[in-house]
Parts: sequence; structure tokens; C-alpha cells
Amino acid sequence: MIEDTESEVRRLLDYCGLPFEAQCLRFYENARAVRTASSEQVRRPIFREGLEQWRHYEPWLAPLKAALGMPSIRIQHRKPMGSRHAA
Repeated sequence: MIEDTESEVRRLLDYCGLPFEAQCLRFYENARAVRTASSEQVRRPIFREGLEQWRHYEPWLAPLKAALGMPSIRIQHRKPMGSRHAA
């Protein structure tokens, strides 16, 4: 989503059977009220600065990963797929 926002938005909308609209890429310009904990974030474009913030909590994630049966899981950045119509 961060590396290629438009392609990912198009894939998501296609999956949902919805048409693409350019306003989807400018969500932060919407003046409607937002009633979520992320209300400040939806008023800004997608940014990279927070990508690694989860690492501050990594020491406490080990028990969760183990409980989920994923003790050695590693988080990696996802590469965009070549086609938005991929299976």
C-alpha cells in the first residue's frame, strides 16, 4: 500500500467490485467528520515514517507469535504484485 498506493487501491476496489475513483487516492482531502481513533491520520496522505514503529514493541510480541504458532515469523515489506487481477 505504501510503495504503490494506486495499484493497491485499484486491486482492493476491483476485489470488492467497485469502480476506481481518483478521490480514493486523496482521502485526506475529504471534509466529512471522522469518528475513529485515527481521525488525525485520515487527514494526512499515506506516509512511510511509521513503518518501523512496531519494532519498539517486538520484545513483547514473542508470546503472541508463539501462541499463534508463529514463533519465527518475520515481518517483511510486501512487494506489489505485477497484475492487479492476480489470483
